Amino acid sequence: MNQTIYQDENKNAIRFSEFNKLEAETPFTGLGIKYVASGEETYLANDKKFSVKEGEYIIGNDFTSSIVKIDHEKPVQGLCIDVSSEIISEVADYYDLNGIDLTEFLLSDQFFVNRYNIKNTTLGYSLVDINESIKTRNHDMQFLQEELFYSLAESIITDQRFIFNHLNKMDFKKVNTNEEVFRLLLNAKELLDLQAMKNLSLEEMSSAAGISKYQFIRHFKNVFGISPYQYQIRRRLENAKLEILKGVSILDTAFAYGYADLASFSKAFKQAFGQSPSQFIK
Repeated sequence: MNQTIYQDENKNAIRFSEFNKLEAETPFTGLGIKYVASGEETYLANDKKFSVKEGEYIIGNDFTSSIVKIDHEKPVQGLCIDVSSEIISEVADYYDLNGIDLTEFLLSDQFFVNRYNIKNTTLGYSLVDINESIKTRNHDMQFLQEELFYSLAESIITDQRFIFNHLNKMDFKKVNTNEEVFRLLLNAKELLDLQAMKNLSLEEMSSAAGISKYQFIRHFKNVFGISPYQYQIRRRLENAKLEILKGVSILDTAFAYGYADLASFSKAFKQAFGQSPSQFIK
């Protein structure tokens, strides 16, 4: 089943899909998003294979050639969302991007096709909201208006600006090599983001990227401006910061995030954010 939930004359669209088995060409229009709400879908996009699982999505544009394959006992549910090129261009032109032609990157064959986890992107939260709204409002069209696609464009540009800036820090001579290694680094970064509470070893991190330990350290630091270990600490402290904002005591937060005492947690917190936890909550 492939049901159109919303479509307008400007090529903005939202479609809900539910299949047990499927193998077909699937276009990406404007900037197209394929979000898997349950199950798993496999995409062959620009000759690159992506396994997109529940809570993940793949994003491409008009230059992305793609085939999707679904083979599952239970129905696989998902959303296909198209945000028109006109809206993407309009929103991108509005923001001061320090002379960066992000529109060219987003809407040309230079675009970086990739899979993302909804927990790690601005767009991800919007996709969850849309999926839940469609379920709970029984396809009520009031919230499905053109304004929604401008909001999606803002989220896409926020995420893709990060991708554009860091992809350009790759220093291989071949574009394909830069993209492939960058994709591997994003896999490792995703692992660090999703398992911030765990003390991941260098072996685990480099294995997630599929490259040697030395290559992983070198490329990660070159692209993200921080070592893998430093990033892991920073990510953990950012999560701890959120816990404190929720009202969890500083001492309980320190112990929960692996610090032996309040003093060591406060020192690390101040180094990361420029103020102690007690100053932060005032």
